[in-house]
Amino acid sequence: MKHILRVILLFLILIGTSCAPDASGNQNVTNQFEFLRDPTTEIQLNQIQKLELWNPIYEHQLSFNFTNDVIWLRGKTSDVKFSKGKILSFEWKALDEAILFYPEKSKEFQLYKTGDTIPKSHWTLPEALYPSFQIPNQTKSEYFYIRIQSKSLISFPILSLDEKSFNKRMILETAVTWLILGVCAVMFVFALFYFFAFGLSEFFFYAGYVVCTVLWYNGQYGNAYDVLWSEYPWWQNKAILTFSTLGIPFSFQFVRMFSNTKLHNPRIDKILLTMGVVALFCVPAILISDTTKIFSRIATYIYLISIPLILGTALQIYFKGEKRILFFLISWGSYFIISYNTMFYLLGILPYSIPLLYSAVFIFPIDLFFLLFNLLQKYEKLEGERNEILHRIVTLNNVPTTRYVKSKLNAINTEESLSKLESWMRQSKPYLDEKLDLEIASRAIGLTVQQTSELLNSKLGISFRSYLNSFRITEAKNFLVENPEMSILSIAYATGFGSKTAFNVEFKKATGLSPLQFKQSSVSKNQ
Repeated sequence: MKHILRVILLFLILIGTSCAPDASGNQNVTNQFEFLRDPTTEIQLNQIQKLELWNPIYEHQLSFNFTNDVIWLRGKTSDVKFSKGKILSFEWKALDEAILFYPEKSKEFQLYKTGDTIPKSHWTLPEALYPSFQIPNQTKSEYFYIRIQSKSLISFPILSLDEKSFNKRMILETAVTWLILGVCAVMFVFALFYFFAFGLSEFFFYAGYVVCTVLWYNGQYGNAYDVLWSEYPWWQNKAILTFSTLGIPFSFQFVRMFSNTKLHNPRIDKILLTMGVVALFCVPAILISDTTKIFSRIATYIYLISIPLILGTALQIYFKGEKRILFFLISWGSYFIISYNTMFYLLGILPYSIPLLYSAVFIFPIDLFFLLFNLLQKYEKLEGERNEILHRIVTLNNVPTTRYVKSKLNAINTEESLSKLESWMRQSKPYLDEKLDLEIASRAIGLTVQQTSELLNSKLGISFRSYLNSFRITEAKNFLVENPEMSILSIAYATGFGSKTAFNVEFKKATGLSPLQFKQSSVSKNQ
């Protein structure tokens, strides 16, 4: 645990450092530009130069959201913030194309290109994480121009960096990126471990969800573009939305199976299934479509609608007594709530900010604690099964008529011990705790495991598990009769059974009826 806390502390320090502005070499210069919108997308530079109706930018970010217009920016070459060697950084890594027209002579301009529809090796600054330009030699001309065209969001600031700030950001962002990838890799391994070791098929979908989310974020923030497909701009333009949309059916299927929404809330289960299918059909449509705007909206609205449904259903299940849902609520709840900010930004409701844009990325690894908690619960369940096996070994081949060759009860008052065990069971009701085992019961009455096992077999002719379940079944009958509004699953957990299946099996073995049949029978008698 200490090592995990140290990693988290380092993670937070790196985040804070990478987000902290460098006052001397890192300046927001968005409002130093003027802009024009070109709805035709066909106006050329020589025409742009003649236009006088340029609009000032008052905010510290571009705010054009999703648009088909070409955005033209104009800046003064004499501005000290645009001096030689300064790097103009467009703070959105999914920007399709930006072209800098910088004057070299009175009527001649040099072109510099960047953006994710251009192979990374052809960028003006191919080493940059963000689409960037470096201001060349100063000129006597009054203005330089930038042409921006993108099917993605055009709502971000433009920074002016010196080389020191530029290099610092490169190092810090790379470090944070690899740290997040390392945590996500551990999450992926955990998910596959659950799937292969325990046969929990829902964690196969969880592994797919992790992969899609990691590729989505690393595409969105430029890292996958740098490392995986820097020379494939077509795929870069499609990959971000493809992975974010593909993550929907993976995550929804995991939620449906893990939370058993089909049992707890069939209506919500059908809604999640329908939205997952819609998202799945959107994936091939994204790959063949010319525009991604409509599918981006569909994915965003699906997330917005599904989040309260998923968290509300999880809360409902938790209050029914299913404890294992707690860390799912904490981890996914935190991630979902913070993700709302990012989605509101993508919808153009909230303005750009670094914490808003990156908060979902930084909170995503908290899911590791959800996985660790589930592993702990699984360990406890296996420990219970181990104790059950131990008990069966101890009582192997023992039947009521069998005499113990070397009895462990010779010096024990068996009637007193049996009465003590019965009294403890009826007064304290320890059987309501699913973790109760033969070892705990033995300590409570001052006997060894072997003595308690022999006591029950020789005096009552039953195993400890059967003895324990007899109390649980009696308690369950009372619940079924007195609280008919309670669900079968809630009664199973309330009476110490670890699962609904185990409860059904033991109840039918003891009564000849399933819990539901017993409940219906008691309701009919009362009526």
